Amino acid sequence: MRTFVLPVLVGFGDCDPAGIVFYPNFYRWFDAATHRMWQLAGYDAARVKRETGLIAGPLVDTGATFRAPATYGDTIQVHSHIEQWKPRTFRVAHQIRRDDEVLVDGFEVRIFARPDAQDPARIRAVPIPDDFRALFE
Repeated sequence: MRTFVLPVLVGFGDCDPAGIVFYPNFYRWFDAATHRMWQLAGYDAARVKRETGLIAGPLVDTGATFRAPATYGDTIQVHSHIEQWKPRTFRVAHQIRRDDEVLVDGFEVRIFARPDAQDPARIRAVPIPDDFRALFE
């Protein structure tokens, strides 16, 4: 299992009036960590879409457990890895830490998709490409 780390400096605008990180920002950092993980592994979603028509990574589920707050000026790290593979979905685990303290445990479930043949405004999940999976195992 390959784990990737995204460092984040918490900015003033990331915080609510009480000075703690406003919870949707953790989800924004989950997403950024997932895309950074792909980039570091050598996966180019834009190229794959151009060449194959596959849409990489639409989000189908997410969640988080908040354990401790972060605040303006903190340097936090998002530790991410793909923890589960299913034929048409994969689950990315995220753990946000400040040094050794766990602040948030979270996850995203993502798919690969193609436009639906009957309704191009919709997408349909397809099997996870073997070459993508191989980058993370």
